[in-house]
Parts: sequence; structure tokens; C-alpha cells
Amino acid sequence: MVDSKRVVIVGCSGTGALAAIMLKKLDPDYRVTIVREPNEEGLLTRCACPYICCGEVLVNPSYKDDNIFTSRGIELVNAKAEAVDRQKKSVITADGQMFPYGKLVLATGAQPVRPPIKGVDLPGVFTLRTSGDAYSILNWMNRNRVDDAALIGGGAIGIEIAYLTAKKGIRLALIEMLDHVLQKALDPDMSKQVEDYMAGKGIAMYLGHQVVEIEGKDKSEKVKLASGTEINADMVIISAGAKPRTELAMGASLEIGELGLKVNKYLQTSDPDIYAAGDVIEYPSFITGKSILGQLRPNAVIGGRIIARNILGHQVEYPPFVNGFATKFFEKSIAGTGITETEAESEGIPVHSILQTADSQHSMMINRKQYVVKLIFRKDNGKIIGGQIVSDSDQPIKNIDAITVAIRSNWTASQLATLRCAGQPELSPDPGREPIALAAVEAEMALAKLRN
Repeated sequence: MVDSKRVVIVGCSGTGALAAIMLKKLDPDYRVTIVREPNEEGLLTRCACPYICCGEVLVNPSYKDDNIFTSRGIELVNAKAEAVDRQKKSVITADGQMFPYGKLVLATGAQPVRPPIKGVDLPGVFTLRTSGDAYSILNWMNRNRVDDAALIGGGAIGIEIAYLTAKKGIRLALIEMLDHVLQKALDPDMSKQVEDYMAGKGIAMYLGHQVVEIEGKDKSEKVKLASGTEINADMVIISAGAKPRTELAMGASLEIGELGLKVNKYLQTSDPDIYAAGDVIEYPSFITGKSILGQLRPNAVIGGRIIARNILGHQVEYPPFVNGFATKFFEKSIAGTGITETEAESEGIPVHSILQTADSQHSMMINRKQYVVKLIFRKDNGKIIGGQIVSDSDQPIKNIDAITVAIRSNWTASQLATLRCAGQPELSPDPGREPIALAAVEAEMALAKLRN
């Protein structure tokens, strides 16, 4: 019989690493084994990768070596997990090793999407997911003295890549098949502010365009669009999303949804002795209740910690996804949470939205910078279901977290109008001009008129 205190974790990023560390912290008697990729070492925050690939940061400050695990008595195995035998409760690796478990954690993450276009495998074409990818991009830039680059994809990571490559003086073309950058997170009125700013910084914007081919003899030279336009590209970076790595779960006959691995509110799969979280799972949206992906590090980290506690029998529920995020392009900071006005309307949710402009500091401060907050409320009950911020200062951007808390707390416009924020001339807007509360007041009045 397998020891109930033996836990095997497949994957060693946000979910896997945090589950292992938390479990050993809460109960050192548990025997924890992490099975990770053959060449993987330590723990590197994935959000550091865009900065590493452009030479903006060094690896060491972002990297924690294996001592973070071994000092806690966590066993590390560098081998590809090939299969899960649920009858024998074992993980089998490609080199023939077998690791029995009482509880298993699948933290297999996701892999970058590579569009099925001609030339996608040419040298000089990259995706960015790991530190190895980041080094490959950096080395290619330096060895080939890249002057022109193309970025396929205008999501949050794509925006950061555009920002960091442009800082190196590379001429960059951003190609997005949707009509706007960050279209899944921002409404067009907010995206347009970002797009205009990016164009002003010299980024060639190709929105609503599709790549049909990457051309080149021995390496990337040009990107061809469906419109016939050709773009010079000594390097191409594809940032077109990530697909959950569900192969191991499928092989174990675990239930898979339309988007990812299915789990219950305690992060158990269809086998109660197997848990999962992070980029591999689908989970309900807090707003719509529909299954969505939540491929953001905070979701993975919280998932890992909750799994550890639930293995110990704590019965902690994992909250539905709100998917708050933030990104940056030069001096423009961008954030969003909940759902957009556009998505709400497509879901048949009647909404009222408010735009409110504010300054990052009190009006007497000469270095104050402007920012815009958009809040989205349901018309039927006044509850806040989404928020967006586009700012010329990074100072206000974490206010997106206050909006996220308001969404999770089911606050109405009336309740949000009483929000009290700390005020200090250099650190905040004037309390009389706090934009979240002001927007909520305006929404409250508008919604009251609609009801009367």
C-alpha cells in the first residue's frame, strides 16, 4: 500500500513549486518528489523571461537555485513524466523510473501556440516561454545584429516584448489578427490609447492582419501578410497564446474540458487523489460562470498553496477566475480585471460603463501624470464586473487590485462609491478626485435613472 504522505508533483513552476514548499512548511513529515523537465534547474519566475531575452535583467536576481527545494527535504527528479498509472498510483518517467504516490499534483502548465504557417520553423523564429527561450532570443539578437523584428500577437506578454525590443533600438512590427491589442482584456476605447502611444514610439502596427508565411532561405527574412504586405524581419517572435499541456492527464483518462483539465472547487481532478492547477486547468469565470483559462502566475501560485492545504484535509475552495493583470509599454502602464464591456454584451449581460480621468498625484505636484479608469457595472443589480486602467504613470496601476477585490466582494456602484483610499500628495491622487469612487458615484446616479 502506498504511503498516504507520499506526494508526487509533476511540474516545477508556479503551481508545482509552491505546492511542494507549502506542503513541507505545513507538515515536514510529508515525502515530496518533484518530477520536472530533464534540463530544468531551480525556480525562475516566468514573467522575467521578456526582460531576460532583451538583456534588461540578469538571471541571478530572478532565479532561485535548487536549495529552495533540497533544504526542505524535497526530492528533485529531472526526467520527463511519461505516464500516470492510476491503478498502481505511480508516475512513470521516460527513463523507466516509477514514483509511487498517495497524492499526485499535475502542474504541467502550457506550451506556446505556434501557428501552422509556412516558415514557422525557420531559424530566427521564436516563442518565449522559458529561460532557454529567452537566452536563445538574446543570443540571436546579438549574433545577428537584428535591425528589424516582427512580433506576432498583441496580448499582455506581446506588449512587454514589444516594449523591451523597441528599447534596444530594433525596428519592430506588431502583427495582431484581432482589431485591437489586448482585445480580450480592454475595450476599444482603452486599447486605442495604448495603440496610439505604441505607434508614437515607432512601432509599426498591423492590426486586423493575419500572417500567412515567414519567408527566408536559411533564416527569417520577411513576414508575409494575407493582405500581400511583406515586412522585413531578421527575427520573429510569436506570442499567440499558450495551450494547456493535458497529454499526461489524457493518458490517465482524467476528465478534460473544452479548454483544459477539469477540476472541482478543491482543485481535484476526476480522480480525487490527483490535483491540478495553473495553466493546465480550466475553471469557472467569477462573472459568467463559464469555464475559462486563467494563465496568470498569481492564479498558479494561489492554486499551488491551496492544493497543499487541501492535501492536508483543509477543504479550501479555489475562487473562480477574475484574471486581473498588468503590463507596461515604456511610460504607459496598462491593467484590466473581470470582463470587458464588449464581452459582457456578447454574453447578453446588460452593462453601464464609466470612464474617469485622474492625476497620479495631488494637483499641486508638478510631476503628476494622467491616467484613465474604466469601470463596468451590471444594469440589473449595479454590481461591478470589470475594470481597466491606462496610465502615464506606474503609480496608480495597482489600483486594479482594489477593483478585483470589489468584484469578488460583489460590490455595487453604491458600495464602491464609498471606497476610501489612503491619500498623500506624492503617492496618490487628491482624495476629492479619487477616480474609482468618482466613477462609482457617476455609475450609481446613471443606474438609478435607468431604474426609475
